[in-house]
Amino acid sequence: MNSTQYSIDRRDIRFVQKEFLRVQELTRLEGLSQFTEEDFDLILQEGCNFAEEVLAPLNKTGDQDGSKLTDGKVKTPAGFKEAWQQFGEYGWLGITSPAEFGGQGLPLSVAVGVLEGFFGANPGLYLTPMLTTGSAGLIVRFGSDEQKAAYCEKMITGVWAGTMCLSEPNAGTAVGDITTSAEKAPDGDHYLIRGTKTWISGGDHDFTENIIHLVLARVKGAPAGPKGISLFIVPKFRLDANGDPGEFNGVTTVSLEHKLGIKSSPTAMLEFGGDTESHGFLLEGENLGMSQMFTLMNEARYVVAYQGLGAAAGAYRNALAYANERIQGIPIESGKDPSAQRTPILSHPDVRNMLMTMKALVEGTRGLIHALGYYTDMLHHGPESTRQHYRDLVDILTPVAKNAGADQGFEAIRLGIQVLGGVGYTEEFPLAQHLRDTKIASIYEGTSGIQALDLVTRKLNLRGGELYMSLLKEISDLDEAAARSQGLSAAIVEWKSSLELLKATVAALGETMKTQGAREAVFNASDVTVMFGDVMCAYYLLKMALVAQDALEKLTGGQDAALKALESEETAFYYNKIKTAEHYVFQILPRIKGIEFKVRSGNYAALEAVLTTG
Repeated sequence: MNSTQYSIDRRDIRFVQKEFLRVQELTRLEGLSQFTEEDFDLILQEGCNFAEEVLAPLNKTGDQDGSKLTDGKVKTPAGFKEAWQQFGEYGWLGITSPAEFGGQGLPLSVAVGVLEGFFGANPGLYLTPMLTTGSAGLIVRFGSDEQKAAYCEKMITGVWAGTMCLSEPNAGTAVGDITTSAEKAPDGDHYLIRGTKTWISGGDHDFTENIIHLVLARVKGAPAGPKGISLFIVPKFRLDANGDPGEFNGVTTVSLEHKLGIKSSPTAMLEFGGDTESHGFLLEGENLGMSQMFTLMNEARYVVAYQGLGAAAGAYRNALAYANERIQGIPIESGKDPSAQRTPILSHPDVRNMLMTMKALVEGTRGLIHALGYYTDMLHHGPESTRQHYRDLVDILTPVAKNAGADQGFEAIRLGIQVLGGVGYTEEFPLAQHLRDTKIASIYEGTSGIQALDLVTRKLNLRGGELYMSLLKEISDLDEAAARSQGLSAAIVEWKSSLELLKATVAALGETMKTQGAREAVFNASDVTVMFGDVMCAYYLLKMALVAQDALEKLTGGQDAALKALESEETAFYYNKIKTAEHYVFQILPRIKGIEFKVRSGNYAALEAVLTTG
């Protein structure tokens, strides 16, 4: 590849899925037996092709042209509507959705190998399909039979689109403060919805003939705060007697947001019930909206994790290709020899360090995100006796994965720009757009700070710490004796030391909560979430390194791995998996020691300072 193309590392995704997680064995489980290993292989290959050949070529022009609102109608960039249609026609929109509603029903740990590529190739476009699938999934779970029949298949197959409408101009993260109202209509089975929603991804566009909004609103007389919120289906056009779009339903696009990145995504401010009534149809029951919506929010947090991963993975491959192409300087070991041959920048230690850090961040995060997908599959399809364990893992690791994907993904892209140097700062290379597009990942679906609060104040304490205990049980199987190289053995020993540091930090947080209070206990919550992410990413990299070690020994017959690694792409691949794990443990993981020091310091100057603009 060249350094301006978007490409997907199919080999690494296959390794994570088939050699590490062994997703092919999921076909033995009830509900997944209709699939074969060949099906999974084909899905990955065709999905990656779709991302590279259909989505990626539209990414730059979509960023340049953006979506536009003119005379009340939204026009998306050229090619986007046609790509949307292919999403539906080829089944990519409903890749994990139930087959009874037109979906493929694939296990999540298989689908995510494709989905990271969709987000990496064109995040501004993929946001609308992603939210359509998610909102349809809420109707599948909480809707009546009539609602499911009316909406789900048409959304999952791309005939209609969907959104989730939470935020308002004065109520973002504090969803309980929303003012959008719902009043039971004097006749009919609907409610009258009135209010304004903002930051609605895919809020209006020209992809489909109807958009199905899921809207949080407060029914007249309901309790204040989160407990008084309900969830409604509010189509842009009401359905006629045949179930087709009919009368306009009073959903008006006020404006499109002007954003740092994902400029092609039509992020809209919507007004409900202005000059025309907006009819809303209640999902399941009044005052259940928050629990219903958080089902989608938790799924969306996982999605955001692989959004960051997809962009970072593409950026790494761009930076690596450029480092091989760009000739500059001479090897440092040549001193000042004027006759020394000029070398690709890949040979310079600083560049190699940055590239290896990018690789480790990408592959560690990929391990975490795919493992979380596997745990989700086992929760839904595995033996009943193990489902609570997997539920615990999914619950505690969701905020960890969201932050790791968003923040480590952004960091990897930042390093990629640094590898490219001055050209990385230009829009001629794709990394600048990757950086702008990916920044939102640490903000929406709950900021990194909100994820940290969820982990530290809720997940670590649920059921007396049982989720935390399930996690420690899951990662208790690393043994340095399994390593057959000094470097890997030392890395496992160092990881175990880091795990003890994490345990000590969690205990210190509990003590701070008892002795000083909640403000002090959550002060370093974001850093502690980074700590969890680093320990988990290193764990998965080490587990994968042990798998790679066995595969390498089979290929080389136990001969010197470093020498044999030069003989083929396969031996180099496995050898590099081992070195990537070592790099993460010794070059990235040590930052958690600084986090432990911050927590232990007991210094809260930021809480005590008098901060003013005077």
